[in-house]
Amino acid sequence: MLSQYGPDLLVQCESALAMTKELVKTWLESYMFKNTDDRSQKAEEISEWLASHENFKSHSRHIPRKEVESRNLKILRLEDDQKFQDLVLSIFHSTTHTFSGTSAVKIVENHDGRAFIRTHNPSWSRPSESGT
Repeated sequence: MLSQYGPDLLVQCESALAMTKELVKTWLESYMFKNTDDRSQKAEEISEWLASHENFKSHSRHIPRKEVESRNLKILRLEDDQKFQDLVLSIFHSTTHTFSGTSAVKIVENHDGRAFIRTHNPSWSRPSESGT
């Protein structure tokens, strides 16, 4: 199975991880911690923590709110704004149902109702794209 992958795959993965850590660090410094004296150190620690396979094992693993708060990440609680929470949860549930019940793998939609939907057909070797 490994023979189908070239030796550059590991380098590509390492580069993607390094870029991700740098982006997260930069964004935390620039936005969440912009008015904090030790913003660079905090951003570095959180970036490393989030990127650690030992901590999460999976890209889609849930991170409990208490864990995020203990890392001093600034979060807004959805339940503090009932209308906003209903809107967010409506989108979450509709996309969850769409992804689990269709061949859609990516959806980008704008405020005018125009959408880009990428689907995957298992009989094809690559995903197809459609727009409405």
